[in-house]
Amino acid sequence: MPKPQERDLDATKVIFSNWIETKLDGATDLDVELLGGPENTGFSNETLSFNVSYKLEDTRIKTGMVLRFYPEGFFVFPDYDIHKQFLIMQKLADHDIKVPKVLWYEPSDEVFGTSFYVMEMASGDAPSDNPPFHQEGWVADSSEEVRERIWWGWVEQMAKIHQVDIANEDFKFLNRPELSEDYLDQELNYYFNFHDWAMDGEAHPVADQAREWLKTNKPKPTQASILWGDCRCANIMYDPDGQVSAVLDWEMAALGDPCMDLAWGIAIDDCNSKGVHVERLSGFPGPVATIAKWEALTGFSADDFDYYYILALYKFTVIMVKVVRKLEHYEIMPMGMNAHINNHVTPMLEAKLKEL
Repeated sequence: MPKPQERDLDATKVIFSNWIETKLDGATDLDVELLGGPENTGFSNETLSFNVSYKLEDTRIKTGMVLRFYPEGFFVFPDYDIHKQFLIMQKLADHDIKVPKVLWYEPSDEVFGTSFYVMEMASGDAPSDNPPFHQEGWVADSSEEVRERIWWGWVEQMAKIHQVDIANEDFKFLNRPELSEDYLDQELNYYFNFHDWAMDGEAHPVADQAREWLKTNKPKPTQASILWGDCRCANIMYDPDGQVSAVLDWEMAALGDPCMDLAWGIAIDDCNSKGVHVERLSGFPGPVATIAKWEALTGFSADDFDYYYILALYKFTVIMVKVVRKLEHYEIMPMGMNAHINNHVTPMLEAKLKEL
């Protein structure tokens, strides 16, 4: 579940209504209905949805809008670049990738006390993180054919993202030269720093071991693309028949070996099925077929998949430290359970390290 809603929703609706009126040139008879925020996902951001209706000349226009804020309060990630999210969706819209249409970015804190952007609301539903969609929900209730379509839709959208040309520097804002010149070292250094920040001097035996393994076994990447980052089915909106309607959540976007995205999607799916002792739903293709299809669609190599699978589990382990701390902070989870270390991800990482 996301963090508890702390904003005054009535006041937020009024402020949003007044602000959006200045953006809709020529609009009259504006009506704004606040729908609320997501209930089954979204640990690191604050998002609200609205139905917006207005007249433009003699036509009544109705549309859904989503307002995403720069987060306040307890941070899951060490930093948060909301403008990056706006920019990547804006630019990927020109590459046949089903990102929501972004409408406005507001950099100042004069409206809501923090920066934010607005995008069109996508149709459909995202597979649930909580509870995992392999356990219950609309995906579990769907046919095997729909589930297969859901999975391949993820792979196909991911492949389109990876095929976008980065040579013209349209996506140079995803580069992080302050961390390293090398894209892999950028990602490693970011999460090594994240690790230290999250643990605040406390040992995490499994994550500590994984960090050393990642340093020792680092490959020499020969390919690079846009990285979606949090690249998985649960960050896609689907129509009831399993067709992709929107690709979401770009807060982890970067540049690097595209195999990193492939491994992340498979690793997180493993954690949210066998990691929580739930059988993976029938109809979903397995990793061998998934890797083969991704290689065929992109022309990229998955030779370093095992390394990036370990990296994915390590990153998820580090993120879970702060997710659990956030749940404790908002008294959703009791303190003292040591769940920031002992959760469903850590055993998966530990077991994989023993295999390699």
